[in-house]
Amino acid sequence: MNQQQDFINRHGEDLGAFYFLLMLLQTHGKKAHRRGDVQTLRLLAHELHATYLKHTQQQ
Repeated sequence: MNQQQDFINRHGEDLGAFYFLLMLLQTHGKKAHRRGDVQTLRLLAHELHATYLKHTQQQ
């Protein structure tokens, strides 16, 4: 959680949380890629796309 707070302090609440999420996705994605775990890569891509849609839809 210290790393997340570091991102928030550096970039602001929303952008810091988003950068932290990207860092987690990159880390898990890299590990899944090394293992050849295509299912996890698809799940991560789906989750990232869902986050994008959530924050770009007009209300």
